[in-house]
Amino acid sequence: MKIERIVIGKGRSAPADGPEGEWNKVYYQIEAIPGKGEDVQEVRKSLEAMLDDWLSSFASKAKIPELDLAKLEELPWTNYKTKEPAKEGEAGWIFANTEGAEELVKALEKSGGKLELGPYEYRFSGEDNRFISRRPLKVKK
Repeated sequence: MKIERIVIGKGRSAPADGPEGEWNKVYYQIEAIPGKGEDVQEVRKSLEAMLDDWLSSFASKAKIPELDLAKLEELPWTNYKTKEPAKEGEAGWIFANTEGAEELVKALEKSGGKLELGPYEYRFSGEDNRFISRRPLKVKK
């Protein structure tokens, strides 16, 4: 089989800063004609890397709200095992509609549902993102 041209397209969506439910979308498509002796797999990988680079700059434009880590710690996190209030540094969960968690919800929405802040990773969980979970980040040695 002779490959005469390679066309690759990729897109990404990110929540807009406007009214709830609005999204910004971008789609890029790129075409290349491999030169004689060029490895088509390497050309494809190069094109994909170029598109990924373009898309990463689009995602970073979605401004994530700044959050006060001390206020996040004050939220009523529940320990998964004991069902008691989670202590500082412990994994835990809260309902996404918990009073005081509004900015965290917005930040999670803008970051695709997962966010590393301070000593924790926060993510949505449950049906319809009903919960927010936090877990301590592993210390890198």
